[in-house]
Formats: sequence, structure tokens, C-alpha cells
Amino acid sequence: MSRSSFPSLRHHKPTEQGVVTVRLASGARKDLYCGRYGTAAATAEYNRIVGLLAVNGGVYPHEDTDLTVAEALVRYAHHIDKHYVDLTGAPTGTANDIRVTLGYIKRLFAPLPLIEFGIPQLKLIREAMVADGRVRNQVNRRIGMVRGFAKWCVEEGLVSPVVLEGLRAVRPLALGRSGVKEGERVEPANPVSVEKAIPFLSKPLAAVVRLLRLTGARPSEILLMRPCDLDRSGSVWVLTPARHKGSWRGKPRFVHFGPEAQAVLAPWIEKTGASDEHVFSPARAEAERNAERSVARKTKRWPSHMKRNATKRKGAARTRPIKYRYSHLALSCAVRRACEKAGVEAFTPYQLRHLKAVELRERYGLEHVRATLGHSFAAMSDHYSKAADATLAARAAAETG
Repeated sequence: MSRSSFPSLRHHKPTEQGVVTVRLASGARKDLYCGRYGTAAATAEYNRIVGLLAVNGGVYPHEDTDLTVAEALVRYAHHIDKHYVDLTGAPTGTANDIRVTLGYIKRLFAPLPLIEFGIPQLKLIREAMVADGRVRNQVNRRIGMVRGFAKWCVEEGLVSPVVLEGLRAVRPLALGRSGVKEGERVEPANPVSVEKAIPFLSKPLAAVVRLLRLTGARPSEILLMRPCDLDRSGSVWVLTPARHKGSWRGKPRFVHFGPEAQAVLAPWIEKTGASDEHVFSPARAEAERNAERSVARKTKRWPSHMKRNATKRKGAARTRPIKYRYSHLALSCAVRRACEKAGVEAFTPYQLRHLKAVELRERYGLEHVRATLGHSFAAMSDHYSKAADATLAARAAAETG
């Protein structure tokens, strides 16, 4: 077969890409995009396609020619279930976050042939995210997840690498130039608000908030804490979480408890039965609360009372079993309600981590922030403790200005 009998590389002006039309085994014809027209990459991809046509009698070989975006998403979902898990095999929060992003792809382009997914589709997905009210940083992050889906498709041989190259050419939304609303900067919690809200929390969650305030740990690290993960042999206790944000990287994490934190934590460790049980347990807290109510009861439990109480315990709220540990969502909801009852500015559990970072930076410096919060890079520690800049600058001006 002479080279002149092969399809030519054409300029697709709407996308500024090179395109070549090939014949499939079914007799149908498909357009394959080769990258930005006129570039060496587009020429190389075109030569690769021509080589495949030459060895296959002019027919372009592709097992998944008719694969749709929806079918590829199903395969990718299986990959997510296996890949995004922690050391115990439990799914991570990233898996659920990616599924939210994949919902946009499914909603807009489920029946589209996968090989036709490209730059125009990516931009439409981005527009849909903006229309849903998502802020700029979140849109850029989720568009990165869409590229992750395309990267997996390339790795599995479902689409040409040129597709991923094209998606990477789409620039992220820029600050102040895209017309998309900005998210609010996360500020450290107000120490006064924290102290006023704590009395309106249940006893175990009040202890959790105090520990977050004193240690700068992530909420999950305190909520998942077990006695077996805690080394109490020294003057400073050291927690080595079995599961944390960097577990999948094989990165170790240590949370240190000084005298104040130890005083808060010690009574709860004593209440924990086995060493592999969670220190803070909703089921244990509910049992203790019911026991206290029984002791404080003034009237005798007559059989008629107990029979009547049994008829009241109906519905999902009564029959649903209490979990063995608190979730970060339960903690966040409890903190928000406590702030409302106290009449103070609301804060989130993660803002306590920012507060600790600011206090450490003002007193010790950035390196202590990095060591305490467990960051790999000082840039992240700087992000968490940025609010300390004003105080440090004012101190420097007062002493040297």
C-alpha cells in the first residue's frame, strides 16, 4: 500500500488540532485527533496512525472503538474502588470526592464515544461546575480529576495519548480573570469562641476539641485514636496513628501530647476497655449517659412505666445502632450547634489546626509549625500559619522600627 493511499493529516480549525479520518473494521469511519496542528507531536502521532494502517491493510485496529464515556466510567469506578483505599482496605475520602466529579462527566457525556472526548467537553464540564456555584480553586481541582480519568484511559489503552496532551493544554481558571467567585480564606478559629462553645458540647466531643486545640492534630487522628497507638512511656506522650492522611504514601505521622493534653486525655483512656478500641466512642458515651440518668432517677421503675417506654421506642432513630466511633461530620455538626447555642462566631474543627499553627509560628517559628502539624514542606506550614504575619510584622516594627 503506497503512502499516498493513506488519509492525510488535516487542520481542524475549531479545536486547532490535526485530525485524520480512518476506516474501522466495521466499515465505519472515525476522526482521530493528533494534537495541535503543525507541531512535532501531531506529526509523530499521525505517523504512528499511518504505521498501524500499513500493517493492518488500511484498517485502524481498536478493540474499544465503540466504547462510550459511560462504559469507561464504569471501568474507572472499579479502579477507584481498588486504588483509593487505606492500609486497612477501607475507602478514603478521595474516592467519594472523585465520584462527585465523575458525575458531571456522566451527566453531560455518557453516550459520547470515548475517543471523541476532548477539549470542548472538558470546558463544558468546567462551565457546569461554575454554574453549580463552585468556587475557582475547587473547579480547578475537580478539572484535575477529569484529567486523571483521561490519564487512566490512556494508561489502559482506551484512547490515544494525544487526548491527554490536549486536556493538559487547557489552562486553569486564573485569579481575578475568570469571573468565577473565589472561596473564603480559611482563618484560624477565635480562641474566645472556642472556649465559650466547649461547655455546649457533649463530654467526649468537648475533650476532642480541647485536644485539637492543644495538639494541632487533624480531627481524624484524634477521633480514630486507640490506646495501642499511644506511647505513654515518656514525659511527652506520642501518638502514631494507624491511619492518617499520608498513610498511602508510607509517610509516618506523630502527634505529641504535653502535660495539658495528657490531663484531658488520661480519663478517657481509663474508660476504654480494650487497647484496640477507640478512645472516643459514641456507644460508650451513650451507655454512660443512660447510666447517669438511671442513677439520678427519682421515681421507681414500675413495670407499667417500662412497658409504656417500650412502646415509645419506634422508628429508625430508635432502632439505628450507635456507631463505635465518631465521624468528622458528626464532630463538625456538633461544633456548629455548640457555637449557635453559645452565640459565638462559628468555627470548624480544622480551624483549630490553623489556630495552633499561628500560635506556634508567633512563638517558635515556621519549622516548629512544620514539625508539629506533620507537613512535608514548609510551604504548607506557611499556608496554615499565614495569619501570624501581621503579629510578627507588628512585633518587628515595635522592636526595630
